[in-house]
Amino acid sequence: MSTIVILLSLLFACLIVIGSYTGYRMRRHLPFTKPSFAVMHARERTLTHDERAALERYLTLANLQLSASSALPVLQRARQDPRVYVLTHSITRYSLTTSAANKWRYFIDTQEIHLPADWEKYITENNHIELISTRSIPLVVALNGHSLSECVEHSDQSILPPPLIPERNASIREEGNERAELVAVRKETREEYAVHHASGIREALLISLAFLLLFISLMTPLTVMPWLAAAAVLLAAWSGWQLFRAPSERELQEVHCLNGTPQCLGLFGESNQEQIGNISLGNIDLIYPPHWQPYIAYDLAQKTQVDIYLNRQVVRQGEFLSLHEEVSRFPLQRFGKNLILSAGALLPLILLLSFLPLELPLNLSMSWLQGAQNIKVVQVDELQNAHLKIGDKLDIQSTGMCDVPAGNRYPGNVKPYAFTPFDCSAIYWNKAGSLPLPESDVIEKASALLSVVNAQLHPVTNDEGKVSTQLASAIQKSGMVLLNNFSDIVLKTQELCTREEDCTRLKNALVNLGNVKTWDALVRRAKSGSLKGMNVLLRSVNAESLETLVVSATESFFYQEINAATDLLNSPPPSGFLIRSDEGRQLVNYPLPPKPFNEYHATEQWQELQRLSAMLLHTPFSAKGVITQLSTDANGTQHINLRSDPDAITLWRYFGTGLLMLVLSVVLVANLALMLVKMRKSQQRERDIKQYYDTCFSTRLATPILMEGRAYRMND
Repeated sequence: MSTIVILLSLLFACLIVIGSYTGYRMRRHLPFTKPSFAVMHARERTLTHDERAALERYLTLANLQLSASSALPVLQRARQDPRVYVLTHSITRYSLTTSAANKWRYFIDTQEIHLPADWEKYITENNHIELISTRSIPLVVALNGHSLSECVEHSDQSILPPPLIPERNASIREEGNERAELVAVRKETREEYAVHHASGIREALLISLAFLLLFISLMTPLTVMPWLAAAAVLLAAWSGWQLFRAPSERELQEVHCLNGTPQCLGLFGESNQEQIGNISLGNIDLIYPPHWQPYIAYDLAQKTQVDIYLNRQVVRQGEFLSLHEEVSRFPLQRFGKNLILSAGALLPLILLLSFLPLELPLNLSMSWLQGAQNIKVVQVDELQNAHLKIGDKLDIQSTGMCDVPAGNRYPGNVKPYAFTPFDCSAIYWNKAGSLPLPESDVIEKASALLSVVNAQLHPVTNDEGKVSTQLASAIQKSGMVLLNNFSDIVLKTQELCTREEDCTRLKNALVNLGNVKTWDALVRRAKSGSLKGMNVLLRSVNAESLETLVVSATESFFYQEINAATDLLNSPPPSGFLIRSDEGRQLVNYPLPPKPFNEYHATEQWQELQRLSAMLLHTPFSAKGVITQLSTDANGTQHINLRSDPDAITLWRYFGTGLLMLVLSVVLVANLALMLVKMRKSQQRERDIKQYYDTCFSTRLATPILMEGRAYRMND
């Protein structure tokens, strides 16, 4: 549970960071601009009452003149928007050869703005601008200390700005002698769009987040799992669609197709001064891709077709220079999204391998896809003839033997089985007869010795009349204990402890009580009958010591025989089946023992072993579940592991784990391969483009082309 909490905390932290960053970026963007035209570092303030009145009057006066002109849109202020955006930026003025009455347009980067009349003279290189949003284009309400109230006070003058000569440091366009002719306005092609937009980094990050959500859903409780899984699938589907879809018409920028004479002038301050040679087309400074620099000079000082964005970026020039042709002939090799997807698949894959067992879900998923079968048997032959595979459902109702796991030694290493030493979560099932019950002569001899000693140390009655009643009463009152058959104790000890090293302490104690020098001498006297009728009187302390020595000596024999008996029970006949429950579920229907096996005394353990053997060596069992593992040991016994039939949720967890593992592996391998290929091709692409242009322009130099008479060709 702690792992789930940690993962959810990390996920929510990531979402908070992403949300905060997105909100920060949105606050930094002007609301009337597209993301690609954003003006950075814009501050906001609220429109004052006086500014609101001046604004309403200005809009009324301005729309009277703008409504009659098709060159500029009618200004209409957005309702319920009191925000004024304050920024510092340059202003650019464009002029094209058109039939419009007013040909001057003002821009901040690529965002067109409306500038009040007579304010062009206030434009400098770096302008302090205050704007307000309208439903058409943003309106400048203050410029470098001049407010809209000044325009309203001189409302008798024209609202539209006339073409004035700018000041020396003004960052605007001056109309030159050579003008650029606007031939057409088209939408950029998909190849041109791909150069500036189709990076796929954002979508790759979202897909990686979806992979992490899917992994977390596999570890969460049932109430949360479907919601997380559904959110992850929807997020991945939307991101994948965004990644591979074609751009819509609204997303494609406008490209102005111009006809003019490019010249190396470099007149205006907003041009890219790092560009080698500032090229202007009419009064427009052009911005070229860096790798076009060696080829721009071929079209200078001659009539040329040039396609540009509103931000003066050139997408096509002349007969050969074309971003569309470059992308068509030499596709872009952007591997950033592949790198992110590889990392995004690797992280959940590592988490899957670390926190979830994968062998069972993968095996079951593959089996279910191939088609699992239901098998119900009651005879061994039926199961032998069945073609079993992992994922099949098996139902067995028959009689078999509970397994006795190897390595059991008592009382030390006791396995936590319910019927120790039998493990009834695993059943041997074959056609051989059941094993015999455990028997041992040593156990009988040890039990006889214990019985003899116990009968003499703790007599119940004096039925045999070996001691007079008065003597027995006197011995009892004195606290002494009488061994009235000492010879029998010696003989029973000799029968049990046949080897010299057996029962050494017990033998020494009996030698002392018999008043002889060696154990062999004591045994000879007992066998010859010399000790018959001999009574030994012991203090209570000595009697307890003798009893302890007898119990200690016999326990070792009991444990030895119990271990030997369980080893024999662990040797079932070869072949057949060993059916095991993966969950440790008991396959027999018996009440559990009242206490663990190792809590019994030695004699009781042997009795419990015999009771369990009589019950579990040949017992009815019921095994039902899904096959999770199949194997065959050296004896030819086939091992079958079963797991209870999973419910629908568990099935989906198993299937989802296997499917997620497969998807992550494919995504990781595919994107790593694509990244390596794209990195290699990206290094070659620039050289290929250079060779292509070198070939084109060398052919052009060999075969002159009449540039002025060539018709304009536009890529769709």
